[in-house]
Amino acid sequence: MPKPVTATGDGMTSESNRTRKELIAELAALRACLGAVLTPGQPPVSDPDGERYRQMVDGLPQIVYEMDLEGRFVYVNAFALKRFGFTAQDVATGLYLHQILHPDSIGRARAGMARTLRGTGANGEEYIAVCKDGTSFPIKVYSQGVFSDGHATGVRGVVIDITDTKRAEEALYQSENYYRTIFEHTGTAMIIFGADAVVHRCNSQFETLTGYTADEIVNRKTWDIFVAPEDLERVRGFNRQRRMQDPSVPSDYEMTILTKDGDRKLAHLFVQAIPRTDDMVCSLIDITARHRTERALRDSEKRYELVARGANDGIWDWDLQTDTIFYSARYREMLGYEEAEFPNTSDSWKNAIHPDDLEPILAANRTCTEGGTDQFEVEYRLRHKDGTYRWVLGRGASARDERGEVYRLAGTHTDITERKLSERTTQAMYAISKAISTTDNLQALYETIHAILGQVIDATNFFIALYDEPGDRVAFAYFADDKDELYDIRNVSDPNTRGLTVHILRTGRPLFISQADPIPPENARNIGIVGTPAAVWLGVPLKLKGRTMGAMAVQHYTNPRHYTDADVSFLEAVSEQVALAIERKSNEEELTRFSEDLEDMVELRTTELQVQASELESANQRLTELDTIKSALVSSISHELRTPLTSIRGFAKLTRKEFVRHFLPLAESPLAEAKGERIRQNLGIIETEGERLTRLINDFLDINRIESGKVVWNDQFLNPCEVVHQAANALAGALAARPAIKLKLSLPPTVPLIHADPDKVQQVLINLLNNACKFTAEGFIKISVTGNVDSLTITVSDTGMGIGPEDQPNIFEKFYKARAGDTLVAEARGTGLGLSICKEIVEHYGGSIWVDSTLGQGSAFSFTLPSVHGSETACK
Repeated sequence: MPKPVTATGDGMTSESNRTRKELIAELAALRACLGAVLTPGQPPVSDPDGERYRQMVDGLPQIVYEMDLEGRFVYVNAFALKRFGFTAQDVATGLYLHQILHPDSIGRARAGMARTLRGTGANGEEYIAVCKDGTSFPIKVYSQGVFSDGHATGVRGVVIDITDTKRAEEALYQSENYYRTIFEHTGTAMIIFGADAVVHRCNSQFETLTGYTADEIVNRKTWDIFVAPEDLERVRGFNRQRRMQDPSVPSDYEMTILTKDGDRKLAHLFVQAIPRTDDMVCSLIDITARHRTERALRDSEKRYELVARGANDGIWDWDLQTDTIFYSARYREMLGYEEAEFPNTSDSWKNAIHPDDLEPILAANRTCTEGGTDQFEVEYRLRHKDGTYRWVLGRGASARDERGEVYRLAGTHTDITERKLSERTTQAMYAISKAISTTDNLQALYETIHAILGQVIDATNFFIALYDEPGDRVAFAYFADDKDELYDIRNVSDPNTRGLTVHILRTGRPLFISQADPIPPENARNIGIVGTPAAVWLGVPLKLKGRTMGAMAVQHYTNPRHYTDADVSFLEAVSEQVALAIERKSNEEELTRFSEDLEDMVELRTTELQVQASELESANQRLTELDTIKSALVSSISHELRTPLTSIRGFAKLTRKEFVRHFLPLAESPLAEAKGERIRQNLGIIETEGERLTRLINDFLDINRIESGKVVWNDQFLNPCEVVHQAANALAGALAARPAIKLKLSLPPTVPLIHADPDKVQQVLINLLNNACKFTAEGFIKISVTGNVDSLTITVSDTGMGIGPEDQPNIFEKFYKARAGDTLVAEARGTGLGLSICKEIVEHYGGSIWVDSTLGQGSAFSFTLPSVHGSETACK
């Protein structure tokens, strides 16, 4: 006979180190203890904490009781109540010994109770018990006295229905296995710890989560070593609140777990105090990988019920030898059944499986029962009480006997209907979107949409209706139906025109009508039914950018529960994608027709353009000839003008010098002196205008050579600072007579070289400096140089009169002059070619030129030239 174990205050063995194997041994010892109590001739087991003892045995399939000296039951376990037909309320209001025993047995029972209290009685006496309904059965009673401070207060004991002793033993064994299987195979890590924080038990999932073995954990480690430092105080605070029964403390939360090898894992915790003990049960889900939360443990269930409720999943436990299955309350709740409606048999489960899923699911179970695998995980459909199907994620694991044969399966069911609906909705929307490009025309698109929807819901009777606003009618673009024929609905805007589809178009909302609901048929009559009435009708609007363009609907003629709210959600979710697909395909077909028309027009227009192109080519040839003649004429005239102009300038200059040297000193009267000074000034004007005319001719020649491509570019590697200094020196003479204007240079210590014609760069700079000089009355003219690895920027800025914003966009165009005039005195000088020549030169080298100017404040002309990589040189 097994040696009885001693119960401690927490209801566990007094051994300090309970490993996972010892957990099983302890349950076996508990069973042996009960056996010792139930065996005749054995002394009663002393339990100093009766309440704890009652908690442990309350769920056992044995009749356990406690009775006071008056024969009134102060405690009766659930099995006893069920066996005798009484309720907890009966016990509360007063249930006595004489109510559950046959009159012939009452006297002997009272005498036996007296002997038990004196310690002289023999256990195992037999009596005739009477149920509440009057039926009777033989029992055997084992009892012991209950004492407080040395005084007898009653008796407690175990009653055995000796007609089925073996059944009671099997029930106890089953209860132990429920706890062990659920504790090990719920799919979550589990620990039980006491008030001293020492971990008393853990399952294999907790070993996997933390990297420790059960031998390293149980009765050797406290729970707080697994908690990350940043979470420790928060978790300890929760535990203190929980032990103080603070109702505000959360039952589930997230924290970081520390593993044996130093890894950190994010876990979702469910913590629950075990009633009437100092222990707590903790369920942990590794959400680092799973990203999934589970519901809190329920606080009024037995230990294995706390585990079952922790994940909010349905629990099942299948005894293969008896072919009975335990289904938890949550399991039946998921399918809408009460306990009596869903018996504890495998047929209940098999009959609920969707026909298409039956064989794969049975095959997965066979693989486990035949020893091919220890665990399995499958997704399939189970029929709800209302006739609809719910998707579940089924997980299971097997248990083997000492011969290695599988005798039990246990696991969980998770309701994944919403997830599956979301997945199928996403897949359908993607398929519909893809169909836009894979179908040849609208009709093929409608057929494809019908097929896609039919993979998710029954779309045997299905149509797509589009609203033709100009025609004020509903046109059925696609129609598939077992009973009705296709026809249009006209005069939609007329309030007297009624129909389910018309109602959707007017309201822009889904419509779900079933004969299973007594109210919707009345609404359907008010809305108006067109065609054969259906048992259930489901339609949703097709909307695009807030506009209802049509509707699509499914219907079933015989089963009013054929569609559910989930089907409404699905159709409503994909409706916008359907509308978008139809719109795009319609536009695509319209574009194709337009493209065909356009091709015809293009072909006709191409013929016309070919004729015009031929005429234009002749005209271009003539223009090219004229441009060549023009360039030659400009060049010839310019050269012809330069010769006499050079003579005029030379003789004017010589005459002015000779006049000043020989004739002006001979003037003897003021009048003669004034006349002489006037002649000198006139000769100076001739000389100045000759110079201006020379520049004008040179500009014409430059622009003509640039445009005709006859410019000779003498490119070489240049230090840009040398070019700047040369230009500055050229301007210095002109500024000598204008002391109100200062010339400034801003040059960096080093600059990259440029590859260009020095004369052309100098021409650009001189042009910009001359303009700055002409338009600046006082202040300064500044030349700045900046460079980087790719380009060099030269800027000529001044404090002159500036350029208006209306002139800046055109300032570099040929012959364009700013409205403020050519110079400060608004003399009609210049041709408007200088800046145009600058632009041509800069752009020839791949650079750019621009102006930043504010009227009345000055201007800054900048241009860039490509620099030579890796050619930094001193600026000198």
